[in-house]
Amino acid sequence: MKPNLEKALAAKRESKRIDFKENFDPSTKEGWCEIIKDIVSMANSGGGVILFGLDNTGRPLGVDVTAILKLDHAVITDKINSYTENHFSEFEIVELTKESHQVAAIKIGPSNVPLVFTKPGTYPVSDKKQQTA
Repeated sequence: MKPNLEKALAAKRESKRIDFKENFDPSTKEGWCEIIKDIVSMANSGGGVILFGLDNTGRPLGVDVTAILKLDHAVITDKINSYTENHFSEFEIVELTKESHQVAAIKIGPSNVPLVFTKPGTYPVSDKKQQTA
């Protein structure tokens, strides 16, 4: 099944193939761990769409998604490879508009082979605690 951008943009709730993110900071390990986890999960389940700049009901927040739209495809592929040892690249970054607000989307295709994490996605959440995506 191919991810449908129009259906994802019109969605009012998340599903197995549609995920809403308020934002993504590519300068943080936390941001990368969470996004790679979501990309791998969607790729393993047939594909999907991650939309950035929306709240959990699909309403646009008006946040700046420029950093996401400027991400290099090769950088994302390398990040996925660093956690899965697989050069998965069946995705594209797309600029969309919802209610006059700019939204970024990562449209993810299905993986031909299961993507398996070979390295934990652990990041600090405080001086003494860590979280694993």
